[in-house]
Amino acid sequence: MTQRFTSGGMLVVLAIALALGGCTKTESTTNDASASPAASPVALPTGAPGQPVAAGSSTIPIPASPGAASSPVVVASVAAAPTPASAASAAASVAPAITLTDIAGVNGQKEIVELAQLGVVDPVSGTFNPGGPIKRRDFIRWLVKSNNVLWSDTPGKQVKLADKTETSAFPDISTSDPDFPYVQGMQDAGYSVGFPDKKFRPDQSLTREQMFAIKNVFDRGSVDPGFVKDITFARNTAMPAWKDKQSISKTYVPGIATGAGGGAQSFALVYGTSSLFHPQMAVTRAQAAVLVTVVGDHAFYGGPPRTAAQALAATPAP
Repeated sequence: MTQRFTSGGMLVVLAIALALGGCTKTESTTNDASASPAASPVALPTGAPGQPVAAGSSTIPIPASPGAASSPVVVASVAAAPTPASAASAAASVAPAITLTDIAGVNGQKEIVELAQLGVVDPVSGTFNPGGPIKRRDFIRWLVKSNNVLWSDTPGKQVKLADKTETSAFPDISTSDPDFPYVQGMQDAGYSVGFPDKKFRPDQSLTREQMFAIKNVFDRGSVDPGFVKDITFARNTAMPAWKDKQSISKTYVPGIATGAGGGAQSFALVYGTSSLFHPQMAVTRAQAAVLVTVVGDHAFYGGPPRTAAQALAATPAP
């Protein structure tokens, strides 16, 4: 495993090229978020952000407090955390008030508000659609923006956004696409977020196995090479005892197992305690928000991660 950071951005050379956080092997049709899960969704444990949704579904009901639909969440303006400026300049920049009408009582409400205050997620007014499936483009944008805010005082841990004068690595993401700087930025940093056919599929729904393969490797800066060499060990020994872990696509096993506790820590952050992983199930926007509120330091045996709550607590008052 080789890893190098520079002051102009972060360059991480992975031990393997990941296809959306996985190996560069031909992905089976089950990896496509448009494929239907093999079984009906199983209810998530209490406290899990959002509700499970079959890949490709357009909306998922999320429980809310009585009367929540008619009471928008309103948060007063706060100073925005720096994105990559120094903390001293944060007081001069004020984030808009958060007036979302559909997140009251939703699991993940706190995290959505925190990220909105930091300028990571959108929109910040009207409907957020917390139970809808998150698109792949949106997840990459949120992850990069969250990372760069939380590590704003450490340039070497930031993802340098791609310049639109660069050539896109993906034929379905043009340099004029608003998410090109984030998608290409991750690619330039050494994280392959596309598919073996060289496409990114920006508007396709993100699945659980894809999300955790990306995030776990991103947090640690590299995939565990031992898991690449022995996928059986990674799946059967390193991973938690999820009853359906044999259905996790081989492409994503090393990336998922690279996470702390074989992937258990990041999974529990979003879904709590669960005996099922549901690898091909689509991720909701609320669930994705919960995951990106915590970002590791991109070192395999590094220090503690940083959180959105810490960033807000450290932000000077306007």
